[in-house]
Amino acid sequence: MKLIINADDFGLSKGINKGIIEAYQAGLISSTTIMINMPYAEEAISKWKENTSLGLGLHINLTQGSPICNNVSSLVDENGIFHKHRKIENGEIDISYEDAYREIKAQIDKLLSYEVRIDHLDYHHFIHLNQSIRKALINLALEYKLPLRTVDSNFRDEVKLSGIKTPDEFSFDFYGDGAKLESIVNFVEKHNDSNSIEIVTHCGYVDEDMKERTSYVLREVELNELRKLKTTSFYNQYNLSKYSDL
Repeated sequence: MKLIINADDFGLSKGINKGIIEAYQAGLISSTTIMINMPYAEEAISKWKENTSLGLGLHINLTQGSPICNNVSSLVDENGIFHKHRKIENGEIDISYEDAYREIKAQIDKLLSYEVRIDHLDYHHFIHLNQSIRKALINLALEYKLPLRTVDSNFRDEVKLSGIKTPDEFSFDFYGDGAKLESIVNFVEKHNDSNSIEIVTHCGYVDEDMKERTSYVLREVELNELRKLKTTSFYNQYNLSKYSDL
């Protein structure tokens, strides 16, 4: 089995950057995904360039902060800020395919401008539930020949049918009240016959910059649970992999 343990939100704050790199160096994660429009993205890339065996994907962000592109009016509110994710997920916002495609492509190209190899594409929040964004994600994954995260089975089937690589199973269990090492162990054991699995984490250190951008503060809890997991035999049983290994 290829087991991907991915840390989301690279670039969101210095504390998150520090925690993700420490997790990688300790053998707790195999890949991370960067929010290229966040203030600490350049610092994150600088840290990654000292740890290039860490898979570096793009955490496509259409729900936090401002877009890279101008003239993507369907993605932003009257202040030029991305709409809240729940409005997009609940279908309250009419997102145009052209705007979604243009902004996602701009984020991919910006990450490539730092002369990095993109391991895969994934996305901040559940923006794939919007049909315009969903179509843009698939088309751009095909265009750039990149693997793509699939959170649910319906999207997974659609992505695989398009010829895009994606893990066989995905777990968001390691989050909130479920941020316990048992969540990871139980999910992997349940899907032990799968060829590939992704477990998502949000590990890092809490700092004031992070608190300004997200309400999720259990970053250090997740980091500590991963450290506890390392003291068991778990990591000896599975090969930590990246999307590019699929």
